[in-house]
Amino acid sequence: MNTMDSSLPKVSVIIPVYNGTNYVREAIESVLAQTYKNYELIVVDDGSSDGTWEIIQSYGSRLRGIPKENGGVASALNCGLQHASGDYIAWLSHDDLFLSNKLERQITFLQQWPNFKACYTDYFIIDEHGHTIGEIETPWYPRLEAMRALFGRVYMNGSTMLIEGSCFGKVGFFSERLRYTQDIEMWLRLLRHFEIGRVPEKLGMQRIHITQGSRNLDRHTIETQEMFKRMFEDLLTDRIFPEFSSCADEPKVKARAYTWLGDMMAFHRAWYAFAHEQYTRAISLDPSWQNPARMKIVLNPMWSLLRSVYRRLRSALGAAQGR
Repeated sequence: MNTMDSSLPKVSVIIPVYNGTNYVREAIESVLAQTYKNYELIVVDDGSSDGTWEIIQSYGSRLRGIPKENGGVASALNCGLQHASGDYIAWLSHDDLFLSNKLERQITFLQQWPNFKACYTDYFIIDEHGHTIGEIETPWYPRLEAMRALFGRVYMNGSTMLIEGSCFGKVGFFSERLRYTQDIEMWLRLLRHFEIGRVPEKLGMQRIHITQGSRNLDRHTIETQEMFKRMFEDLLTDRIFPEFSSCADEPKVKARAYTWLGDMMAFHRAWYAFAHEQYTRAISLDPSWQNPARMKIVLNPMWSLLRSVYRRLRSALGAAQGR
């Protein structure tokens, strides 16, 4: 696929960037080097105050640059979506990279498996200099299992996703009220309606660097927890737990669901206070002694303490070995 073939689906690649002079040129070049040629590249400058816009403009007609006021990643992605004309949408963070055959392999996959409306891939981890420091092989789950799994950990990397454009007509654009978790929330919304596939090849590179996402960790955690609460309520019973849909309003059924949410947050994310809230709610719905949340609400602080002790011991051991 080295020459333009207009009979092939068109892909719109969107790069949202804010103050990205350090890496945006590499990201752009990785798109321009694609073996799949029927694409358009849209680079959205989200109110940068450095030389990002000048870099974007230097590519001339090889891409479409769009400047806007700063509004966050979700608003930049939505701006790109509003200007996109492709049949499929790909998102590339300005500090990440595509391998040269990424789009080609994903388009081939989606054409071979039309039941999937989007797909993601495995990927490499690189450092600030572009050196490979890790490899990620992602899992795959059917739609309903995937929704549950995402509450435990985010295994889909946004820069590896390719999404059929018509999906956004069904689920809407990225939520601009979310600054950190717009990707997870979108994957959950997509999974309410569509199967998402996996291409078991490493076709992208996620960069880890010291200047990355100067996030306030407390705000990030608060937003993530609030997002999960909202999405859980939306997906409760008839979505995440379809096996209970015939008795969705029964208190014991809802109690089991909140207990499950507490388990996911305690075991996978170590959010013990958040888990406590879910166990408490489960008990309020089903106060019987048969409710497993009664035991878990007792064990939860013990797990929290053990984790704290383990982390202190590991830190002390690491310090001793470093002497």
